[in-house]
Amino acid sequence: MRRLRVVAGAGLIVGLLTAVAFAPAATSATAPAVRHEVIAVYLGARGTDEQSGMVQAVKDMRDLLTKQAVSTNRRFILRGVSLEPTVEEGLQDLSLFGKFDEVSVGGNWTNSAVVRYIGTRFDSAQASGIPQVVLLERDVTEGGPSSLTVSPEREIARYVGTRDIDTWVRRGAPLP
Repeated sequence: MRRLRVVAGAGLIVGLLTAVAFAPAATSATAPAVRHEVIAVYLGARGTDEQSGMVQAVKDMRDLLTKQAVSTNRRFILRGVSLEPTVEEGLQDLSLFGKFDEVSVGGNWTNSAVVRYIGTRFDSAQASGIPQVVLLERDVTEGGPSSLTVSPEREIARYVGTRDIDTWVRRGAPLP
């Protein structure tokens, strides 16, 4: 009688293990969550920000792009980059605009964000005007609690100079 119980118990365990091992993978795993993001990078300096109307234009841009991103199921991120030479001056400059999600300050033209978004060579023949707004998009995929993949950022538009930025913002800052 004991032998029968052990064999029956072993059969039950083998049956359960087989059912788990051959269960369809789709039922136990969830698909990775993909988040689409729109990023606006504002690059400016104190002299071009305060007297040019850029402070209000950037505030308006933030509101307009936030609404558009939400309406298209995307997240909006606003980055501020100041070309002021010191960190303190850069923070003072960007504080005029209100809230940013990310900032990069100090270093003037050698600031890593300036080099990344404008380039590595600056001369009078190159169109490296300030202020600028660079619009980017990217995807962020969360594959679980310890898995995150960020796609490369893709530039979708660039506005150079106060007139170009202001005109775009007055039109509602439409996303391409």
